[in-house]
Amino acid sequence: MNDPVNIRDISVKCGNCNTYQTLMSFARNGEWNVYTYECENGTCDPKVTRTLIEVPAEIDAFARRDPNWRGGGKHGEIGDGAPVD
Repeated sequence: MNDPVNIRDISVKCGNCNTYQTLMSFARNGEWNVYTYECENGTCDPKVTRTLIEVPAEIDAFARRDPNWRGGGKHGEIGDGAPVD
């Protein structure tokens, strides 16, 4: 098994405005978890500068360990991607 990946340990910078992007959404795509990052500065068009990062679900520590963020699991379980109420 590969070492776990925690999306919180990754910084994403915009190639257009050179500012850091913000994690905006989480979704599942088969055996992959897809994280979407966007600029929040009002300068960049998200349709152009949006960044998608795909992480294999089996090594995605973030989706398993953060139940308070959209889609995370509880107590090490794999989350379902649904928003938390």
